[in-house]
Amino acid sequence: MNYKGIVFFDLDGTLLDASSHVSSENRQALDQLRANGYLPVIATGRSILELENVLEESGINSVAMLNGMVVQVNNEIIFSETIDNDDITKTLELARSLGESIAYYTPGELVLAGQSPGLIGHFNYFHGPIPRTDPSYYLDVDINMVLVGGSNKENDHLYVEAVPNLRFLRNSPYSIDVVKKGFNKGTGVNIIKRALNLDDVPTYGFGDGGNDLDLLKAVDHPVAMENAIPQLKELAEFITHKNTEDGIAFGLKHYGLI
Repeated sequence: MNYKGIVFFDLDGTLLDASSHVSSENRQALDQLRANGYLPVIATGRSILELENVLEESGINSVAMLNGMVVQVNNEIIFSETIDNDDITKTLELARSLGESIAYYTPGELVLAGQSPGLIGHFNYFHGPIPRTDPSYYLDVDINMVLVGGSNKENDHLYVEAVPNLRFLRNSPYSIDVVKKGFNKGTGVNIIKRALNLDDVPTYGFGDGGNDLDLLKAVDHPVAMENAIPQLKELAEFITHKNTEDGIAFGLKHYGLI
């Protein structure tokens, strides 16, 4: 299909409301966006496993997931990058020494190395169930992203220093997303453009948090939610309404996409 443009959406604090759902107005806006010839894409740190309700509510089937480590277009995975086991081992050992643990992410499965305060806080914060536990899971399965339970922000720098091959992105008061250096939501943008041969169409990105900085830098038209962090607002071309006030629909109307 010859798309007129691509529009990328972060989830929490952006496309989703306070109860982690897509509002009826935003759903109607997404339906109109597709009807008008644009490709909507979710850009998230989550896996497909955690997106079942969101995909159903939004009608979106293209996802730059796990912070750009895996990319799916129209229900087909077109790109997948993994983390080396040695780096996972270093991260796990440091987390345990700090009284925490990690979670292993693949597109279709989420497994804990062990329960910890940060991980429990993370899944409660994002309204998700607590996954099963298997400490050695990563030894037999390729892992695309790691989540560190990190309820003490003062320890963040220890991970950066201990595992230089990885990038640590705090995404909540309880947790840190971990990917290979060089991968982020912005690389997901470029992978989709190349895969679909859409280098010449305009791109738009909506976000609110620190892990959306790379996304907004990668698109032609960066949009920050009114509830976004100051750094993201400084980067934005336009600031739309809050996620709890149908800011997605308002932003799409601003650009004449719907």
